[in-house]
Amino acid sequence: MKQKKQFRILTKLISVILGLCLMFTGCIIGAVFFVRPSTSVLEKRKLTEFPKFTMTTFLNGQYFSEISTWYSDTYPMRDSLMSVSQNMKNVYGIHQDTMVVGTKKEADAIPTDEKASKEVKTVKVPDNYSFDEDMQNQILSSMYVKNGSAYSMYYFTQNSADIYIKALNHFAKRLKGTSNVYSLLVPNNAVVLSDEELKKLGGSDMKQAIDYYYNNYKNVTGIDAYSYIEKAKDQYLYFKTDHHWTALGAYQAYKAFCKEKGWKPEKLDSFEKKRFEPFLGTAYDQLRLPEMEANPDYVDAYIPHATNDMVYWDENGNKIDYNVIADVSDWSASSGYYCFIGGDKPLSIIQNPKKKKGKSVLLVKESYGNSFAPFLVDHYKTVYIADFRYTNINIVDYCKENKIDDVIFENNMSIIGSTEVASKFDQMARAGE
Repeated sequence: MKQKKQFRILTKLISVILGLCLMFTGCIIGAVFFVRPSTSVLEKRKLTEFPKFTMTTFLNGQYFSEISTWYSDTYPMRDSLMSVSQNMKNVYGIHQDTMVVGTKKEADAIPTDEKASKEVKTVKVPDNYSFDEDMQNQILSSMYVKNGSAYSMYYFTQNSADIYIKALNHFAKRLKGTSNVYSLLVPNNAVVLSDEELKKLGGSDMKQAIDYYYNNYKNVTGIDAYSYIEKAKDQYLYFKTDHHWTALGAYQAYKAFCKEKGWKPEKLDSFEKKRFEPFLGTAYDQLRLPEMEANPDYVDAYIPHATNDMVYWDENGNKIDYNVIADVSDWSASSGYYCFIGGDKPLSIIQNPKKKKGKSVLLVKESYGNSFAPFLVDHYKTVYIADFRYTNINIVDYCKENKIDDVIFENNMSIIGSTEVASKFDQMARAGE
């Protein structure tokens, strides 16, 4: 009995010592300021930057809150630790063919007859705000998983919708006489599910929500991509392991835009096609389900007829020559979607050498716009592309200075459900006033 008691005491002592060692090691690693990651390959996003010091944020406490966010978001070996954690869950967890991951959210009722409110509650978006992290939360925090495919649910938020509507209307007002303003709202991949499944899952009706946005625009033309996607939803329009649409999905929106413009769309089989496989995207990175790994996606990309050349400016202002469709065949399995326009850059320009004269377009987008942009090349002399998360251009001034004919604001439905994202557009619409 005495020996057993001594053994238990020794075991507890060893456990305490090991725990203290792990805590001490974690503190040492966490304190290493200069080896912290700046990007997450696992989540495909930039991590939070160290906040800039201002007396205002220092006095109101915001500065220390932002340091706390930066500290937790850039912990050394972050991706490796997350990957290990998810793999351990898969080993010990029980997975069903059909399941809901995350938590259901409260959605606002979508008004059918009411006009958008003029009294909106915007928020001040800090310069170092992590839109990538916000978008990951919006899209991946509530997913329906069925037979190895992950679907993002959509929840309508009245205030965010009204902020975004107000912002685009203000853009149109300031750009009157310079640029035609278009809005392309992209439904989540849950649009391909049956009506019965969507009804059981809850969430908001994306078609009804899009109609609310479009009906409240003033001098902004809504592009009806939803109808084209719904008609073709039995095709490979969205990835199974990633939250983006495929180039085939983007092609449906391109056809909708051509209809609005009175153009004849290029036939899909007329393009040179590149395929990159296997592709395991953001949903796989988060869930690490074996059935996803066993049935990966592939990425098809279509090279424009006119050119495959483009330039972009990175966040340091460096000009880079690149390709509209880049060869990523030797990249990692998680990188397939990066074949489109070099990924998310602050500013990109594609010149069509086959048009001596012609119109121009500015695509203001997030990552969904990457696979949509190549389809615009054959119709314009110049295609400008700005990622709203990273660009610092004044959009109104830029359009006037470059005499841009069309502006397309492209956003996934869940992304603009974020108050911060909608407020960012409101700030951009009023920049320089």
